[in-house]
This record gives sequence, structure tokens and C-alpha cells, in this order.
Amino acid sequence: MYTITNIFWERVNLHIILNKEIEEKVYLCSKTESILLNSKSNEIVINVTNTPEGTMLDAKTWTLSIEDSQITLDPSLLQTLDDKSRNFLYRGKKYAYLVNLYATEELNLTITTKFMIENTKPKAFYNLSETKRLSSKIKIIAKRTLVSLCNIYYKILNFVKPGSKNILFLTENSDSLTWNLKYLYEYLPKDKYKIRIYSQNKYVNKKNYISRIKETTAIALSDIIFVDNYTSILSFLKLSKNVKLIQLWHAGIGFKSVGYARFGLDGSPHPYISCHRKYTDVIVDQPNLIEVYSEVFGVPKSRFKSYGIPRLDNYLDKAKINETTEKLYKINKQIESSKVILFSPTYRGTGSNTAYYDFSLIDLNKIYSFCEDNNFIFIIKMHPFVTEKINIPSKYQNKIYDYSNLDINDLIYISDIMITDYSSCAYEFSLFNRPLIFYRFDKELYEYQRPMHTVDSFTKKQYEVKTLAELMKILDKNKDIEIKDRFKNIKKDEKESSCEKILKDIIGDE
Repeated sequence: MYTITNIFWERVNLHIILNKEIEEKVYLCSKTESILLNSKSNEIVINVTNTPEGTMLDAKTWTLSIEDSQITLDPSLLQTLDDKSRNFLYRGKKYAYLVNLYATEELNLTITTKFMIENTKPKAFYNLSETKRLSSKIKIIAKRTLVSLCNIYYKILNFVKPGSKNILFLTENSDSLTWNLKYLYEYLPKDKYKIRIYSQNKYVNKKNYISRIKETTAIALSDIIFVDNYTSILSFLKLSKNVKLIQLWHAGIGFKSVGYARFGLDGSPHPYISCHRKYTDVIVDQPNLIEVYSEVFGVPKSRFKSYGIPRLDNYLDKAKINETTEKLYKINKQIESSKVILFSPTYRGTGSNTAYYDFSLIDLNKIYSFCEDNNFIFIIKMHPFVTEKINIPSKYQNKIYDYSNLDINDLIYISDIMITDYSSCAYEFSLFNRPLIFYRFDKELYEYQRPMHTVDSFTKKQYEVKTLAELMKILDKNKDIEIKDRFKNIKKDEKESSCEKILKDIIGDE
């Protein structure tokens, strides 16, 4: 007999601790289905956004079942069950997914899941659904009509498209291919496949009907689609069953929670309608990241492949480093003779439409004085979502530069110190064994809004500061860097090519 001794939440994961090690299979059961759960040692984990089928835990009443054994609650937990229940708000906080925990008279744990809608007229005796203004109804009808027309157009084009292995590199985050998309595109043989590119920075250039038609056309004419970020149009297009949709993801490692790991928080995805759920394959760098990104994308672990990151193929190759650094030296001759601080924080806000960074948190006067006294230059590389440019007074422009238009991976080569916060660029920078400073001025608030995954594995080995004074102190501690040692410890990357694995196993090289 098993006894539940503790229950707690970790993001969208409900953890249930038992009094002893689990030796049998554990199921979550309703009247119509049984779901095999993940269990380890004496712990059961239920991800409410990602069942083994890659969907939400449906609105039902569930109980735990262990083969040939009973499972009951420790009576001491009964008074805490209400506190363990959760409400996940989404769609502007007008809708909610509820997870309520109860106990039966036999001390069995019951989990009830349901979807709720805001009651805008609580005083009305009858209120079958949320009422909306006529203008709101017209907007919804227009959007649904556009989605229907796009899907009809997609089906027609997809049915008549010529040949097979038509490959599309798709991004809505940049006007050109960057990061993993760029490196994989450059690797593929252009004479062997029909390769298309559709790229548009929707955060700078707002989408219109013409751009939607062009994007839908490119998608419809493709059998294999590569993306590296959230792609809004794929949430609404119903792709043909034979289409492969491969997520390369732009981040090397999961720090901050995104996607379904943020379900119920500001910027939460829809429970069912999201491009993330449609991935047929997801490429990650290491096997230990499968657990993280399965939670993020809400898809089964079986769809993941730890093939490495395309942009890191030959990233540590000395010839590549020399070529890139020479290119940067031509942009700014000081890079070759000065020590370099790279400032590359992530954005604040709930998403692309509200992204910002408070530049007042960086005192340019103090930074400039430090650079003058210690032969440093300060390079700013903002997250692509942050469209506002930092104002650098002319008196500082010989030491402080905004290179937000350049590739972060190129800038990492020539940087002696990096200042970031929760950006995954720390992963690439960590390959070079150089000082890494996490400037987390809003640590408590940020980690409340975006619960962390793997952040401690990096922070413990480097520096974490919360104030500008602490930041300047750490910079002063690490100022005695020899430029000639910048590439001293770099070794040629001997890892098997990520691009080669993708070509052989996913595209199917013939």
C-alpha cells in the first residue's frame, strides 16, 4: 500500500510524493481513459499541459491507480488540498483552466480538471456564455473567416504542389535567416532540393493580408518546414499529415520558462491552439534538455532528437573564429587592441508586442569611465524583440557601441566579459571559459513571472549581481585580462555535425 505524503507544484507539473519507492506502473484514470504517468523513485509527476499524446489533460475527473496496490492520502494533507488546487488563466485572463484536488471518504486523491469562462454578468439569472459587443463579434467573425480562407487556399496549393522534399526555412522574427536556420540552410546542397525562404520581422513590419498570403503560399508548397521560434501562422493552419514541421529553437539551453511552461501566467499560450503542439521533430543540444523542452512545447518526448545545435557546428573551429574576428576588426579597429565587455540582456515584458529594457539601469557615465581607465570597450547587443534603441551621447561613442544589428554568436568570439541576465547566449559564451556576469536587478519579480528551468547550473559557476554597484565591483575584479589570451584555450570542435544528422535522419539524404 502506498501513501501520499506530499503534493506540490512546479510550473505546470504536479508532483506527488509517496512514502516508498514505486515498483509498479502508475496510471491517471478517468471513466473513459487511462494515462501512464512518469514516476521516479517515490515521485509521480503530472504535466497538465502535456499528456503522452501531446495535449492538455482533458476536462474530467481523474484518480490515481497503481497496479495491484492501493494509494491513499496521508490524513495530515487533507487541510492543505484547497491550497494545492490551481487556476491557470489565459487569453487575457478571461478564460481559466482549473485543477482542483479533493479527497474521497476512502482517502483517495481525486483530481478534477475543467475549463471556465469569465462571467461578465454575474447578477444575471441566466448567463450561458460570455456576451460580447457587436464590434467584438464582427472582429471574431472576420478573423475566423480569414483563417478558413487561408486553410482552403493551403489545401488547394498543397494538393497540386510539384515533387517532394520541398524545404522551407520560415521565420517571423527576422527579415533574413539567422542562427540555426541560417547555418542549416548554408549546409544543405542547393542542387538537390527545392529550398525556399520566407522571412519577415513581424515585430517591426506588421503583417497584412498580402504578407499572410505569401507566407501561406510558401508553407503550402513545402513538405519539410524548419522554424526556430514561435510562428503564429502555424497555430491556425492545418498542415497536411505528411508534412514535417521541425523546431530548431534559437536558444541553446532552457533558462526562463516559455511556451507551456508559462501556462496560466501573462503571455500564456492557448491550451490547444499553438504551433508548438504541431512539431513533428524538435532538435535539442543534449538529452537532458528533452525534459525541459517537452514541457515548453507541450509535445511528447518521442518527438525530440538530441542532435546538437546547427549554429554550433564548427563554432570552435579556429579558422572560423579567425575569419569572424577579422570581419569584426574591420567594423571597429578598437576590438583588436581593447578588452571587450558584451552587454546582452533579454527583454522585459510579456512578449514581442510589449518587449522593452530599462536602459537607465546601465549608468553609461560609470561604464565609460571604467572603459577609459582600463582599456575596455562596451558593446550593447539587445534582444531582437526590443525595438527601442539606446541613446548613447556623442561623448561616450568612442567607447560604447550599440551592435544590436550584429550576430550575437559573432560578438561572443571577441568578448572578454559578458553581462547578461536570463539570456541563453550565456550557453555559447560559457564555452570560452571567460568571466560571465548575471545582472539580475529584478530577480525575485522576473523569476516569479517566468519560473526558471536550468539557471542555477550556470549561475553557481559565475557571478550574480542585483545592483549597479555590485556590477561595477565585479567588473573591477576581472579587469586584468590579457587580450592575447582571448583564444588561448580554444580547441577545434570534434562533435559530430548537427546539420549532417538532420540531413540524414529528418530530411532523408539519398
